[in-house]
Amino acid sequence: MTNNHQSNKTKPTVVILSVAKNPIVYILILAILLRFYNISNLPSLNPDEAAIGYNAYSLLQTGKDEHSIPWPIHFKSFSDFKPGGYFYLTLPFIKILGLTPLAVRLPNLILSILSIYFLYKLVLLITNNLTLSLLSAFLLSINPWHIHFSRGAWESCTALSFIIIGTYYFYKNTNTKQASAQSPAGGKHNLYLFALFLSLSLYTYHSARIFAPLLALSLFFINRNKILRHPELAEGSHKKFILSLFFGILITLPVVFSFFKNGGTTRFSGVGITADQGPLWRSNELLNHHFNQSQKTTLINRITHNARVLYAISWAEKYFSHFDLNFLFINGDEVPRSKSPEIGQFHLIELPFLILGIVVMLSSRAKLLSSRAKLLSSRAKLLSSRAKSRDLITTQTNYKFIFLWLFLSPIASSLTFQAPSALRALPMVIPLTILTAFGIQSFLSLTHKQPSILFFLVIFYSYSIAYYLSSYHIHSPKRYPFAWNQGFDRLIPYIESQKNNFSNIYITDKYDQPYILYLFYSKYPPPALHNQIKLTPPDKFGFSTVKQIDNIHFEKINWDNIPSNSLIVASNETVPIQPVDIINFTNDLPAFKIYTKQ
Repeated sequence: MTNNHQSNKTKPTVVILSVAKNPIVYILILAILLRFYNISNLPSLNPDEAAIGYNAYSLLQTGKDEHSIPWPIHFKSFSDFKPGGYFYLTLPFIKILGLTPLAVRLPNLILSILSIYFLYKLVLLITNNLTLSLLSAFLLSINPWHIHFSRGAWESCTALSFIIIGTYYFYKNTNTKQASAQSPAGGKHNLYLFALFLSLSLYTYHSARIFAPLLALSLFFINRNKILRHPELAEGSHKKFILSLFFGILITLPVVFSFFKNGGTTRFSGVGITADQGPLWRSNELLNHHFNQSQKTTLINRITHNARVLYAISWAEKYFSHFDLNFLFINGDEVPRSKSPEIGQFHLIELPFLILGIVVMLSSRAKLLSSRAKLLSSRAKLLSSRAKSRDLITTQTNYKFIFLWLFLSPIASSLTFQAPSALRALPMVIPLTILTAFGIQSFLSLTHKQPSILFFLVIFYSYSIAYYLSSYHIHSPKRYPFAWNQGFDRLIPYIESQKNNFSNIYITDKYDQPYILYLFYSKYPPPALHNQIKLTPPDKFGFSTVKQIDNIHFEKINWDNIPSNSLIVASNETVPIQPVDIINFTNDLPAFKIYTKQ
């Protein structure tokens, strides 16, 4: 009795000690600290986040979104028909924490941490290399690209997390040693989990609807030998894969139907590559050059200067722009909301390691192909050759997987007129991180892990991380306050306190979608909104907005058109009187100037 009692008391201690000895625990703690610190305030809430939060709030209150649509798959929002996955993920957080920035951002934060853990598991599974898996997880935990999109309600990061988790379950099923060791009950659900998580990514972000299916097809293709021929996996594998494929198609049907039925194509028409009229204008210009010369255009001219050809060239330029070293390592994205000043998507110190990782991995693959050829040519050792050859095939397949993921990642982003895009090409961070980790491991192996080398590596990385954190937390809010929608969290409480003292309130529309930020910060009652909300016609990019809620107008400030007894919130518009109050950005420049017209 006493021995059993003592044994039970020691079990938690053993568990705690075993967890404490696992390096991945410390990597995850570091990742949490880098992502969670001041997450409620930095960055300021953007309109897309406010739309997610308020629509979830409306669902909890009324069972309908802001436009009175019950439990939609795509949310109409600003007429951009956002995928609904992230909206529904926020429901329990808003129910518990209320309508706050933290509640809106927590689902993505949690899933981004899980993605680091599952990357560790995935790399360990496909390489059986503990050092490489830990390095990959560590590099992702400190990666500027991943940190940036982990700290907001960025659906792209959430979708990527689902894709990483789904890919892990795919390889957990097809990994020969694990598949053969699993009990029938233990591993039979892995393919369904793979289909489930990849399908969830389709419900979460537009770009995932291109990347996830392409990745799934690539996974099946490069692993076809393992799936169809290997005795450890062949038994029942065909049936499992067909059923999992059917399951994946079945659960994605609602999002496909909703996409085409409820205006989901509006988003692509607004931001797709054909929204850029440049290639069309260029085609007409080039054809006119020939016409001016000979008063006619030949078939060759029409083919050469065809708009479709120019759009294809434009797509190729946008695709390869994602591999631009300036984008990856120096200045990053051009969109202020998606970047930190003078920071690339990766730490600059990682560039030589990335190059080394690519070179070593490609040279290793060449050696593997040579080794496999030698093994198969030896008839005397045919049986052992087959076994070794299977291991080599597995290693080659893993290398293919990393490069295929990399080459597929920018496709969705390059189909838009805005490229390179850190937001839409976020999946690139995974293969580039693995390749960089492989480069660091190869470098340490070549230098025999000399203490001086390790010391300088730690110093350089520490400086790089400190530089990034300074850029993100100190300089970004001061450099890009307009892009980060600063000031609304202070403006809206002021508006609410003055709302009943004026006949009309006018708020500048210079900032993106001010109405949704008003709804969010005022916690405006959804039933009252449903009776009056009205979207404007879509602009040239397909976006709509709301111009009025109660006596609050969201429009360009024109002093002469504003009636008496009005409160006016302007930005830098010309107003012929002195403001009664000013709300500043964090750089002390005016965000809002508040006036009264008696």
